[in-house]
Amino acid sequence: RQAFAVHITSFQLAMAKIIMEIIYGGVLEAHPNLKIVIGESGIGWIPYILEHMDLEWEDQFKDLTLTMRPSEYWKRQCYATYQSDPIGLRLLDILGEDNVMWGSDFPHPDGVWPDSKDFIKRELASVPMPIQQKIVCNNAANLYGFNV
Repeated sequence: RQAFAVHITSFQLAMAKIIMEIIYGGVLEAHPNLKIVIGESGIGWIPYILEHMDLEWEDQFKDLTLTMRPSEYWKRQCYATYQSDPIGLRLLDILGEDNVMWGSDFPHPDGVWPDSKDFIKRELASVPMPIQQKIVCNNAANLYGFNV
């Protein structure tokens, strides 16, 4: 049971390595129209990773085939979904308000459906309405080419 608790609590951290592999590996440089979505992994950890990647790239990895800072690739081509992440919502200026999408986790048993509307209202209470609209609707619509 302890191992399962560790897995459930930490799987988001494994996503950090994936982001590093994709960005440092030059995948987004080589494919500037490719879009990446990090799903069901929260968002609060991403600003730390991006800041650290930028610092390390500036300090010792400018020989990689990147033409801009790692965080700039994130803002140009990457997105993350989350269900509840109050810390992440306080870091939208670093994450990019255009790069975050809310998800209900339906049909998983730990999802918030059928109470999604009430959950969103509470979760995003401190976020300005135009940004709320991006997070719960427009960002996904723009990414996937839906007309809303």
